[in-house]
Amino acid sequence: MVLLSRTVLTSPFIFDGPLPPDEVVGRDAELATLHDRAAHGRFVLLHAPRRYGKTSLVHRLARDASATGDLAVVIVDLEGVLTLDDIARRIQHAYRRLPRTPFGRAVTAALSALGTAGVAVSRGGVTVAPRSPAEATPVLEHLLQLPHEAAGRTDQRVLVVLDEFQAIAPVPNADAVLRSQIQHQRDRVSYLFSGSEQSLLRAIFSDRARPLYGQAEQIALGPLPDHVAAALVHQRFEATERDGGQAVGPLVATAAGHPQRLAFLADAVWHRTPEGTVADLTTWDEALGLAIRRANPEFVAVEGGLPMTQRKVALLLALGEPPTGAAAERMSLSKGAARGALDALVDKGHAHHRDERVALVDPLYAAWLRDRFGPRD
Repeated sequence: MVLLSRTVLTSPFIFDGPLPPDEVVGRDAELATLHDRAAHGRFVLLHAPRRYGKTSLVHRLARDASATGDLAVVIVDLEGVLTLDDIARRIQHAYRRLPRTPFGRAVTAALSALGTAGVAVSRGGVTVAPRSPAEATPVLEHLLQLPHEAAGRTDQRVLVVLDEFQAIAPVPNADAVLRSQIQHQRDRVSYLFSGSEQSLLRAIFSDRARPLYGQAEQIALGPLPDHVAAALVHQRFEATERDGGQAVGPLVATAAGHPQRLAFLADAVWHRTPEGTVADLTTWDEALGLAIRRANPEFVAVEGGLPMTQRKVALLLALGEPPTGAAAERMSLSKGAARGALDALVDKGHAHHRDERVALVDPLYAAWLRDRFGPRD
């Protein structure tokens, strides 16, 4: 008889996709704020750097709303859309994924009315065929009306989440079509726009010439507090018969509140801490080296996509140097070039304003830069 080992081989730290709703921690205040705004018919822009947990937060909000029954949530993933037809298709997919609640059944029933708009309805749902912008506009308008119609049938408030909303910025007329419909829906439907690329989001909501100018309250999803991050690491290690020990302090400091990088680094430490042992500073040094090596292809690709001036400013930020100081002069960076490169890094999402200074968004990218280009002892 072969006895199966009970040793845990899979790390408890998830870093390669959105978290299950129960795994979302340290976001109670944000969840309460978003639920409150949704309950009162507000439009909100939730923005944060990529991999900061926006999608995980949205799914937790939907799970909580489903449990209380006071809010029906529709989540539309707009990542990579190129045309109005793409947007219509993504909305249709979101409707098809709705659970068979009264609201979900009401949306399904409302889809049957779309035949008059040239949208084919099949047993599997609505099928949006490729069409010209002129043809796609009425289809998208009809699809945008469905949550309001279904909410009227069920007497339930609805929250429509448009995730990765910045993707619509270059799609001609997309924000105009959207506003033409949603501006009349506040009595039953609230909207949450979620996105990460600051330059594109500014183009949508802060440009007076754009239809959605000033239409949403802006809420930033900030870094995880250090005490929340440390408690999470300790808890997950303890649950798998390990002790984070001395490694937890530098791990949390290095992650700098970045949720995905916290899990990525904690995973590396976990794999170097056998069951029944305690991690120490040597464990941490080895784990950090492992994490940097694992991320090397990603950062090589990042560097390859940046002009030299932006690469230099990124290195200065990683080293904690001001982009227009003496270190910049030694790198032959003029003040004008450095400021332009810094603005570009912020617009691209590689850097952000934090604690009255500008820092790299990805703390592991900063560690990689220091390891590769920083001064040697």
